Amino acid sequence: MNISLESIEAVRPSTYNPRSAVAERLDLIELSLRKLGFIAPIFADSDGEILSGHQRHLVASRMDATHVPVSRTKALDLDQRKALNIVFNRATNDFDFNSTPGRVTSELQSLDIEALAARIPDKEVGSDGFLRCLKPAEVSVKDLCRVNSGRWIQYARNLARTLHRHGILMPIVCRQDLTVINGIGRLEMLAEKGVAFAPVVFVTEEEAEFARAMMNLLSMDFDIHTRYADMLRFNSFRRARRVRRELGNGFIFATHGAKPCKDFDIGKASDRTRWTKEHGSTILDFGAGHLTETFLLRQAGIDCTPFEPYRLGPGGINKAESVELARAFLAEVAAGKEWTSIFIASVLNSVPFREDREHIACLCAALCKPFTKVYACASSAGESGWRQVNGKAFMNESNAGNIAFRLDYEPGIRIGDFQDKPKVQKYHTVSEFRDLFGPFFRSVKVDDFSNNINAACASARPVDPARLRAAIEFEFNLPYPDGTRMELAQCAMDSFSQRLQITL
Repeated sequence: MNISLESIEAVRPSTYNPRSAVAERLDLIELSLRKLGFIAPIFADSDGEILSGHQRHLVASRMDATHVPVSRTKALDLDQRKALNIVFNRATNDFDFNSTPGRVTSELQSLDIEALAARIPDKEVGSDGFLRCLKPAEVSVKDLCRVNSGRWIQYARNLARTLHRHGILMPIVCRQDLTVINGIGRLEMLAEKGVAFAPVVFVTEEEAEFARAMMNLLSMDFDIHTRYADMLRFNSFRRARRVRRELGNGFIFATHGAKPCKDFDIGKASDRTRWTKEHGSTILDFGAGHLTETFLLRQAGIDCTPFEPYRLGPGGINKAESVELARAFLAEVAAGKEWTSIFIASVLNSVPFREDREHIACLCAALCKPFTKVYACASSAGESGWRQVNGKAFMNESNAGNIAFRLDYEPGIRIGDFQDKPKVQKYHTVSEFRDLFGPFFRSVKVDDFSNNINAACASARPVDPARLRAAIEFEFNLPYPDGTRMELAQCAMDSFSQRLQITL
């Protein structure tokens, strides 16, 4: 790894760092720098934008440091920098999958930090001791593995691998006897790659427990819901991980119950008859993803209109196709098309904010005729992905590769998919679904089975023009990764106004 001593002005904070800088945390970081110095460098991209170390940079400045240790990455685009920023906020700690901010904070608060720090002499700002990560030792990976055998944390290893794919390697922090204080995941990653030597920063016995607390227990207070709002919205697109050949649970729970989706075939006459008896034959697929259900229903002779604002193409979101789909959908809205059923299937899993989900419920209600029903399905709080980030689910080989953790800006939120495009997953409860759809429908029947919350909504309430206008302005001006927006809000206003015979 390359670490150089650079002027503190040579690197600058990013404008989007999601970590909250509160006074108490900054005081702890200052205490850490005074007693331990820079155990790890500040990581910045080739242009000097900080990816990791915002708060240490700030504190070093107020400590009158003129130079700081810096490790620079290759040039990265904005999405990559944002993703790595989040990964760093997790990867600097030796966390496992089940670690939560609450648990980590509780452990930190149980320690007498001041007493631990009192044993350690201050490091003079700018001294070799203050800049100790500048010259890490090169230590045999085999020797490190022998001493630390049995302490592996797959989750920490996965985070280290994510950073390493971008050429980033943080030093390992060890006691003199080679016991790892911080970086067990990095060690495992290097061992798997067959690397002979690892960069190590050694701490003394007096420093070890304080270093463990500072490196591992300063948990993340994220402000993602404001700093990264647009990114979380456009990263909500349906991932192309598996090609299904059957309707998903959100389309069949009302007729098929908790039975496996593969046992229902919309192309089979008896299944199709049962399905159309419940849902009719004119369908709106709101949030159609890869259009799997749209195509399957059309193949079965059922009229299905898709709406998908984040249509995925070979290189990511295809804005042109997304806008084309939206325009086609709005043309049918304006024409007064009467949908017998509207499906919101899996969409609510990845819509990052409650207000956004309320906009979707409002729009779908406004599209209903007296006979139209809305069927919604989303992952429940009993699903393993949510139980894992709360430490309540068994880790096995298939899910050990996950990199995700809980966010606290609202209940049931986790964030994952750090390899490239961080994505929020929302896990719902029955009461949340009732609260979401109740203001827009007189009848809302909600159940919880197969790790999904399912709702069948009927009798849409009269539309509130101001509420609908806000929903349209949101949904038809969604952001895209290139910094542009859909810019169809006025077109959508006109279409809904014509449909409902009101002025929006």
